[in-house]
Parts: sequence; structure tokens; C-alpha cells
Amino acid sequence: MFAQLVAFLILAAVAAVEESGPYLVSLLRESVPVRRKGKVVSYKTSYSGTISIGSPPQLVSAVFDTGSGHVVVPASSCTSESCLTHRRYNASASTSSAVINADGSEVNDDEECDQVTIGFGTGEITGELVKERVCLPSSGAVPGSTSGARSLLDRGRHRSGGSALLCADLHVVQAVEMSVQPFQAFKFDGILGLGLSGLALSEEFSFLKWASASGLLGTPRFAFFLAEGEGGEASEIALGGYNAARALEPLTWAHVVRPELGYWQVEVKAVRINGVELDICRAGVCRGVVDTGASHLGVPSPWNEALEKALTVDADTELMDCRLAQAPVLEIEVQGRNLTLRAEDFMRQMPLLSDVQISTPGGIRSDGGSFGTAGDVGGGTARAEEQAFARRPRQRRCRPKLMPVSLPAPLGPLLFILGEPVLHRYYTVFDWAAEKVGFATAATHRNIARQQQQQQQQQQQQQQQ
Repeated sequence: MFAQLVAFLILAAVAAVEESGPYLVSLLRESVPVRRKGKVVSYKTSYSGTISIGSPPQLVSAVFDTGSGHVVVPASSCTSESCLTHRRYNASASTSSAVINADGSEVNDDEECDQVTIGFGTGEITGELVKERVCLPSSGAVPGSTSGARSLLDRGRHRSGGSALLCADLHVVQAVEMSVQPFQAFKFDGILGLGLSGLALSEEFSFLKWASASGLLGTPRFAFFLAEGEGGEASEIALGGYNAARALEPLTWAHVVRPELGYWQVEVKAVRINGVELDICRAGVCRGVVDTGASHLGVPSPWNEALEKALTVDADTELMDCRLAQAPVLEIEVQGRNLTLRAEDFMRQMPLLSDVQISTPGGIRSDGGSFGTAGDVGGGTARAEEQAFARRPRQRRCRPKLMPVSLPAPLGPLLFILGEPVLHRYYTVFDWAAEKVGFATAATHRNIARQQQQQQQQQQQQQQQ
């Protein structure tokens, strides 16, 4: 009888967590222009939210990144140029901090601690390790949500100063050195990695491992709604489920392949342009990493050159937004659906002069010389640059947001990076227990308008028949 009562109470507690819906965190979209000699040639984008670390809490902004496996924050001892432009975490000012080695053992005051170096695409950090309390503040319920999503204030998990918090004791990397790119260009301070545990130094560094063990998040899922921010449209991450109001259709699921590598990678069955299949995935097994930290669509090199050529179109003198261009339709077939992208999804917003080369093996290039994929970030406004481009007589073109990917096995060589072009179009749900990724057309303003237009066209066709 006692065992049955305990089982009933456990089931009731789990049901209460699930009924309350996912835990929502608002994300700030930041778009940084990439320039060369005063010309905007591309944009890099990040989505970050506020977290607190330590006791008393120290606030920092962090990118929620499915392509990373650690929580990383700049350390107060870091004097790199990139660190000095951001808020830094002071471990000595926290009563809950403990300096540790990579194996989790605490470091005595008279001992040197382990250091780790972690790469982040175009840059890297060197850090020391600390066991610390990390908290996420709630952003509240979503207006008009039909999913039951609500603020953590309704769930009573943890309160501090009147605010609802989701807290975890994690192993954290405090950066003592940070490269200039990509960290200095953006306003976010650190990274909260949401990759599978295989990406982390050990499971104790994995936020998802803690979430699984704690049981506080209800269902073992999180989801991203990423919007371009136009018209005040906000982005969010849902933890412990997903916000059904952010999807225009039921989810379809694709299983993660090679989960031991730590990446949310799914099989890419085929790639098509205007319905015609390319040879790229006929040559071997293609995969795609769903990466919320990527601004572009990554394409295996050298196939990126052919794909860019096929998707590039000329821009007339009146066109100032390439997302409105008439361009081919790109389809990436994964398990359960075709990820269908149009110009409004994959085009760089601003037309580029025809002598600016984008997808060369070394990154963005111009006839005037080479400059890296990160480019030079400087002052000025994108609007002024657009007007300057429009006055030039040389041919302008609309180019897709592609980047070459050259990685050896086991990740490569046929690896796509399913970044922002895919994530703007599709609401994406990550299930770390079943190791699968769900896709549904996102309920963004743009997608809703597109859906309404398609419905009107169908009604007109039916009336004509």
C-alpha cells in the first residue's frame, strides 16, 4: 500500500510538470554586418538570452547553441580584447563556486588547475573549469498560446527576489582567453551549449545531462522559434517540451545519426533545385547538423560552388531586398519531409556586386584581395550602403547565404550545416531522450502570410474550375 502511494505521488508530480507546459526563455536577435572597405558583404546573426551564474547571481547573456556542448562565460581574469568588451564572471565573488579539474576533482589553493581549449568555428577560447550554479529566468507565458506554456512562476521550482528561476549545478568553462572572432563582434557574453553529451568534456558539463537527471523539465525536449525580428516579432526557446502555438502544422521527426559524436545531425536523403535532384547525395551518405549557432546554410565543399551558382540570380536596379527575388526553390530531404526553402529563406538581404566572390574555399573573397569569412566589422549603416550599391553601374546579383564545409570523417565529408535559413522556416524540436529532431513550418509572420496567400490561390483555382 505504501509503495503504491509513493508511485502515485511520483506520477502526479510528473503529470503536474508536464501539464504546466514548457519553460520559455525570450531570445534577443542580434545581426552584425560583415564589411570590406566600407561595403556590407554579409551579416552574421546570433540569438541570446539572459542567464545568471553564481551566488549572488551575476547576469550574463548567452547564445543557446545546439552546436556546442558546454556553458562558457568570460572570466574576470581574462584580459583578451574580446573579454574586456563583455560582462565577465568573477568566481571569487561567488559563494557557490568551486574550481575543478577536467575530471571534476576540486583544486586546492596551492595547486594549478587544468585548462582546456575549445574551438568555435571561426574562433576559440581557452578556459579554466569551475563547478557553479547556473540559472535561467523565465520570460512568462506566450500571449495567445494554445500549448499550455506558462511562466515558471506558476510552477514553483525556484524563486529568488520574486523571479522564477530554473537552476542547475553545472561544470562551467570560464574563459581566460577569447579570440577576436567571432566573440568581439557580438554583444552576447557567453554560450550555453545544447549539444548532446558527446560534445562535452564529460557528462557533468552537459546541460542536457543535468536536465535528464533532475526531472524538472518534464518532457526531455527543447524547441527553437527563431524570427528575423521584423515588426517586433520575438524569438524564444522552450525547455521541457515545445510551444505548439509556434507551429503551423504537426511535427515530423528525423532520427539523429551518430549521436555519440554529440551533434544533432540527421540524414540528408537528397538535395533538389526546382525539383531536380543533384548528384551530391548520390555519391555517399549525406548528413545535416541542425545548428542554432550558424547564420548560414553550410554545404559540403566543393559542392557549395555549384549550389551557389544555381541559386544566384541577377538583381535589377530597383531591387533592394533579395529576399523578394525570383529564385529557384531549394529542397533538402530529411526523414519525414522535404525542407523547402525559397529566396525569402536563403537569400542574403542585400544585392552584391558581381565581382564579389562569396563561396570560395577561403571564405568571402573580392578581386581586390582575400579577407576571412568573419570580415571587418565597422561603423556606418546598411541603408547607406544599399543606396551606394544602387548608384553603381556594375551588375548586381542576389546570392544565397551559403558557406563551404570541409570536414573529414566521421562528421564529413558530405556534411551540411542546417543553420538560420532552415531554422527561420521551420520550428525545430529536439528530443534528447529519443535522440530525434522534429520539424514543422514555423508560425512566423512571414510563413503565416505565405500560407494565407497559398490558400487564397487555391480558392481562386477552385472557383475557376
